[in-house]
Amino acid sequence: MNANAGANANATGRDENRPKLFDKNTLALALIATVGFGFLQGARLLDLNSGPYSSSPFALVGLAFDGCTFLAVALMSYFVRIESTFKLFWTGIGVAAVYAALIVSGSQSDIVLVLMQAASGMGWALMILCWMQVFTSYRPFHSLVMIALGYLIDTLIQPVSSALFPGYRQIVLLVVFVASAIMLYYCLVHNQAIAQRMKETVAPKTSMAEAFSRTRRAVASTLVFSLVCGFIIQMDIFSDLQYAQTDLTAWLAIGVSIAMCAILAVLKLKKANIDYICPIAALCLASILLYRSLDGGDGYLAGAMLTTFLMSFYVLLWLTFISEAYERKLPAFFLLGLALGVARLSIAAGRLLAQLLFEPLALEPHNVTIVAIWVLVVTVSLIFASYLRYSAKQKEHRLDDAPDELTDSAAAQADATEAALDLLSETYSLSDREVEIIREFSAGRSARYIADYFVLSEHTVKTHLRRAYAKMSVHSRQELLDLIETMEARRLRG
Repeated sequence: MNANAGANANATGRDENRPKLFDKNTLALALIATVGFGFLQGARLLDLNSGPYSSSPFALVGLAFDGCTFLAVALMSYFVRIESTFKLFWTGIGVAAVYAALIVSGSQSDIVLVLMQAASGMGWALMILCWMQVFTSYRPFHSLVMIALGYLIDTLIQPVSSALFPGYRQIVLLVVFVASAIMLYYCLVHNQAIAQRMKETVAPKTSMAEAFSRTRRAVASTLVFSLVCGFIIQMDIFSDLQYAQTDLTAWLAIGVSIAMCAILAVLKLKKANIDYICPIAALCLASILLYRSLDGGDGYLAGAMLTTFLMSFYVLLWLTFISEAYERKLPAFFLLGLALGVARLSIAAGRLLAQLLFEPLALEPHNVTIVAIWVLVVTVSLIFASYLRYSAKQKEHRLDDAPDELTDSAAAQADATEAALDLLSETYSLSDREVEIIREFSAGRSARYIADYFVLSEHTVKTHLRRAYAKMSVHSRQELLDLIETMEARRLRG
């Protein structure tokens, strides 16, 4: 009994000595990050010259540069080629300064307008990418609430600025953007300390294959939703319905953001699942399109609802992929950068498609709505079929006894992976260190995380990876995952 009391006392002592997750400085940094992120998104909404809702004749150029920037950084981060977030930050500041200078010049030549759109797309994308790095340093339970509150701040900026500073939209935009940039720099300076404080060992609840399968479904739904929204937005621009950056849209978004914060606070979610978000988002978008099709439907209100949906869907992507990146220790820019890149390019594609079809086909709004709803139904059906196909594939490999992410499957999946790694080691004569690094890398860990975990230099980790890759004749992480899956199947058959 005394021994147990002593053990409890020791455990209590360890808990007392452990630093609190949130002290005053950490709480202040979290507050700064929330406000700064909201300011950046709010400034984007105030910008009438560019963005997904701009009526500028060269707006598609900005969207294309926006999407390509997201995708380029996402792919580079996946292959561990981005060493410092500050490089992205200062590049974003420089590009934003070029954008501001082009606006001040007042030139309306086509070359200047194209350069303006390109600078805008790159600048906004790079700043958002930097905020991704900040939020993946916090534990998902906290980052989800911070992002939702940031969305609330974002939606408040439009009506507050128009009420307090009517006629000074451009000045408010500049002030809000500069304030956000200062807050972002401060958060990046202290980001490593936050990451260390929030660090914990989280065993991924799903296999890497399931994570990528879920990502593919998310990207597919993002592509279709954004394409449909882009098409409708361009059709409304033709009809001179300028609803996207108005107080009505802002108030609708405020209501959605408050509901989102309340849901997170009540349910205390630690992770958002895209397989639940996609059908809900499809139902919301289909309902908005159905409202538009009614003869008594207000096109202006329907357009504001559409913009609110698109903004809210992107916030849901943040909630989904920030928590996924934290759990798997993936590069902060990868999953969300991939999804946002596809989203921007899809909006551009939808708007371009509307431009190409509007006059030649003389499309009726009612017919457009019917086609859009049909596309949504087909998309959700295909996503569901993809999920069933993945489940069937798991059954073929006799892994479905454990891999459902809603059960305690991590141990069984880990056993299968360990068996595959043992077979890899025997087949290709891998060293113990190479096996250790491959184990972490195949689980989604970045080279930097692995270096910290094993107390090695990042260069040493990459050297071990290169040697292991050469022995196994693989050239990418995906080929490594495929090889591990093959070994798992071989073990199960044997």
